Amino acid sequence: MFTRVINEEYAVLHNANEIARLGRRALIITGKYSAKKNGSLLELSKVLNDTGTEYVIFDKIEENPSVETIKEARDMGVSKGTDFCIGLGGGSPMDAAKAIAILLYHSEKDVNYLYEKPSSDEVDEYGHTLAYPVVAIPTTCGTGSEVTGVSVLTRHDLKTKKSLPHLVFPEVALLDPRYLMYAPESVLRNTAIDTMSHLVESYVNTKATTESKALVIEGLKLWSRGKDVILGKRKVGYTKDEHIENVSDFVKRTQDPDKAEADKITDLKILSDMLTASNIAGEAIAITGTSLPHALSYRLTYQAGIKHGPATGIFQPGFLSFADEDTQKKLLRAMDFASMEDFKAFLGRSCDIKGIGDMEYSLLVENSIKDILADPKRIEKVPYPVNREVLESIVS
Repeated sequence: MFTRVINEEYAVLHNANEIARLGRRALIITGKYSAKKNGSLLELSKVLNDTGTEYVIFDKIEENPSVETIKEARDMGVSKGTDFCIGLGGGSPMDAAKAIAILLYHSEKDVNYLYEKPSSDEVDEYGHTLAYPVVAIPTTCGTGSEVTGVSVLTRHDLKTKKSLPHLVFPEVALLDPRYLMYAPESVLRNTAIDTMSHLVESYVNTKATTESKALVIEGLKLWSRGKDVILGKRKVGYTKDEHIENVSDFVKRTQDPDKAEADKITDLKILSDMLTASNIAGEAIAITGTSLPHALSYRLTYQAGIKHGPATGIFQPGFLSFADEDTQKKLLRAMDFASMEDFKAFLGRSCDIKGIGDMEYSLLVENSIKDILADPKRIEKVPYPVNREVLESIVS
């Protein structure tokens, strides 16, 4: 594995030197709100200040970041003389940080370079694109971007999302489940579904290895411990307190101090398992890549605004149903589902695609099917024959 992973409570505060050693001036890549609410930006700022590391903050990363936003961040980084990037947040800031690190290193290139295959003198001995160092600090439990070399950006010109032809692995990933205590229920649900999608697509894959398959089974077992959180049956973490006299923004969901402390310990264990599952899923897809459900999801996300997790999750039962029986049994058992019908029912309750009508859905998936059939590379990792009939069955 190319990324050093540190998974512990207070990971950022305990590993200041792991960050400071990577450069003189950091460009922090994050969104507008979540990193401020969960305390991660405050802790990161403290670490940088304590180590004498200068930094500037770019907090305009949107969900599914666009190429245009990446250019804006790169221009800011160049003007401020930054020499490494810190992706702080969910998959969007971490993917963005990789892309920005490429453009900062190759500052003479324009933004089109992101979708050009690097030349032999622009990669290292592993085939990874030369870039400034990246630190990844995930605050959701979904993408695994902190341990993959992949970056997926929104292409407004193509009206879809598309992976870069570059590989950039973070130097270090700092995982702290405490940050998830502040995540909204919808974020935990949607990103956890993405984790499951990564794991299933990595296992049902022609590039799967003994190592990646073992990772998938381990990851799915951990993921299954968060199923009640995904369904909303168990409320975890802190909630916004609207009481006018409260001095803190967030409180536990009970006013009983003893119960609040016990709940906190249990919540952190569940969230730690969900975060670790996401990280393991990232390790697995770093080996294999994703497959058909992700390819089918991009138009739903870009054109219909469906969240990425549900947009991949709805296709998993159909995708898995064409795998061999032994594979189906192993994955369903690891996820603690009694049958494929149980799996379908779970995703029916947890994948919110209510914002799209039947006609719009049919049109978008039809165009996605055409995209896939027109590009053989999109199906080369599928371990069973794929044709229009198979794809139509998966999306039905």
